[in-house]
Amino acid sequence: RHHPGTERAVRMREFHACTANFETLVMNGKASVANCNELIRAQGLKGEMDAAMRTFEAMQLHGYEPDEGTFVSLILGASNLQNASLARQLFLKLREQLISPTPKLYAALIQAHVRACDIPSGFALLRKMQDEGIQPDVVVHTILINALVSEGHLDKAWEEFHSIRTWKLIQPDEVLFTVMIKACAQASEPERALNLLDDLRMSGLYPTDLTYGELIHAMSTSADFARKAFEFYRQMEAEDLPINSFVFEKLLMACKQLGDVHLAQRVIKDLREHGVDLGPTMYCHLVGLLSVAMRRPHIARNEILRSLHCTWHIVGEA
Repeated sequence: RHHPGTERAVRMREFHACTANFETLVMNGKASVANCNELIRAQGLKGEMDAAMRTFEAMQLHGYEPDEGTFVSLILGASNLQNASLARQLFLKLREQLISPTPKLYAALIQAHVRACDIPSGFALLRKMQDEGIQPDVVVHTILINALVSEGHLDKAWEEFHSIRTWKLIQPDEVLFTVMIKACAQASEPERALNLLDDLRMSGLYPTDLTYGELIHAMSTSADFARKAFEFYRQMEAEDLPINSFVFEKLLMACKQLGDVHLAQRVIKDLREHGVDLGPTMYCHLVGLLSVAMRRPHIARNEILRSLHCTWHIVGEA
């Protein structure tokens, strides 16, 4: 089992903590193409593309021939800066060095374009790699579908999802299923999200920490399914999965749907135990929770006052 959300956060912290340069690698006897590629990736993800390019030039000067991984790291750096033009220039440089592109390289190039809000170019690159006889894998399709979901093009995202399964016989992995559950959350379709979870499990896969987060989000969009969010939360605890601020934010959203002040108190208690701070959206959910609680039918005046006092106490303590 792996936890993509936490693992990615740890990896990013390691990259951001990197202070090495090419000279450091040489002096420590660690200079190699693989280590240079990692250094370039760290520099690129920190937004230091000038330093990444200097490392790229230095490794060639000292006889370390760049490979596909080198260009993947460089293009990911360009993607981090949302600089699709630079990514294309790097791709052309790869071609000049007679390095054959792979799905991984194209995935990085497509990612650079979708992060620059140029989804049409991402699909154009998909067609280009197919024309070159390179079969797009699930990662490439996931990048494009996730871009559609993030931009709110949900119908197109579902069309692509069903197309790759039906016609291209590509089996979704946990990441792609999670993206589609996110689409359900955005569309306030909790039942559809549950059907996807069943589909994921029938495919022999397991929900990740990110999957549970999006499931909790989907459940929190409807009062009829809001309590299901807490079932997934307890499942995360039982599996010892990392729980972040996104999860707690959506749990408070579920509390708002239910108008359950006391349940919100328990969420706040757990949130503090996990060292998570209340954010502006969480405060909004707490205020909205009071509004929902006070609109419940046949609510007694003393219960209104109790809910008001309880919510005020939560906000005051926070």
